[in-house]
Amino acid sequence: MDPLYEYRARLVERLETIVPEIADAVAAIPEGEWRLPLAPDERSPHAIMAHLRDTEAQPYLTRLRRMLKEDSTVFEPFDVERWEAGHYDPAEPMTRLLADYAATREAELQLLRNLPPQGWARSGRHMAFGARTVQWW
Repeated sequence: MDPLYEYRARLVERLETIVPEIADAVAAIPEGEWRLPLAPDERSPHAIMAHLRDTEAQPYLTRLRRMLKEDSTVFEPFDVERWEAGHYDPAEPMTRLLADYAATREAELQLLRNLPPQGWARSGRHMAFGARTVQWW
């Protein structure tokens, strides 16, 4: 098998394991500590999960879909702090954050699992990073 195909297959396999690993990590934290900062000036596990869910859904899945549909795609930088200031809800259930993240990851995997080589090579231009392929994102 071509090393590039092997790399992509391992990448998809790894992406499939992340949701259960995160769910296990969250389950290891007592529910009463989900909203407590991990250390001074750091986020809580709840805020980290919300950040992960939102960045996966907003810039990453959106960019992946656009790169696979559009030619000459240009991406604006995603302002995470601004997004979180207007969207983070500390009362949102952790179970919803995990479910939303899992659904987003599954949507990404559905796009990637049977992607032909030319799909992995499609690209978009990011204002800060320059031209990047689907594989890079």
